Amino acid sequence: MFKNIVFIILTISFLKTTSAQTVSPSLKEESDIYEKIYDAPLILDETQPTPLHELYNTKPLLVVLIFTRCTGVCNPFLLRLKESLQFKAKKDSFNVLVMSFDPRDSIKDMNLLARRFALEDNNQWIFAVTDSIPKLNQSISFYPVWDSIRNQYDHDALLVGVNNEGYITKKLIGMRGGHDLDLLIASVNNVFSPTYRLPNKNVLFSCFNYDPKTGKNKLGLGLLFIALPAILTVLILIVIGFSVRSKASELEESS
Repeated sequence: MFKNIVFIILTISFLKTTSAQTVSPSLKEESDIYEKIYDAPLILDETQPTPLHELYNTKPLLVVLIFTRCTGVCNPFLLRLKESLQFKAKKDSFNVLVMSFDPRDSIKDMNLLARRFALEDNNQWIFAVTDSIPKLNQSISFYPVWDSIRNQYDHDALLVGVNNEGYITKKLIGMRGGHDLDLLIASVNNVFSPTYRLPNKNVLFSCFNYDPKTGKNKLGLGLLFIALPAILTVLILIVIGFSVRSKASELEESS
């Protein structure tokens, strides 16, 4: 009997321990997933602006946010992305839209950037600017901060996957490896990927929480609540059984 009680107590403690984990307050990569990106008017050349939906309706997009005067992550980010994508087997299933979030950038600046990376004749890569930067940034939760001392923006290296209906399917922050890019490309092509949404303050009681650092699932607090009725029932039965045995022992001693 005592062993059963100890086992149940240890089980409850284990569930509580494994469900506890450090959760990022922002969880930026999970924001705006399955929301529509803002249909910004894009300046691709000297002609009339092109609505963003005309691009993603043609092919899903990998949207890159940069600015041409960047002295930090933008150039290494673009170079790494170019090198990583050229070896993808299904690279014809999407286009890459390189967008500037700097109001100072013109389409001429973006064309110079394309030539710098030898991408000016690559039809898969599209370079653009827009006069609707705040609305576009807000739709993907991208908030660069201007540093007036350095005359630079502090910002994440952000890659956003958009399917052919304009929905954000996945976001990647920072320099990422081939596996993450494969998942992003699969998501914009509406291919099922066996991953789980990261926990946040709105889903505290999920049964399993996906840890992006380990790539594994951990038991969540919701699993404890599901098991709680069964655990309480077992505890009640144990208490009743213990009580019945005690009374039986008392009757035997009195007789």
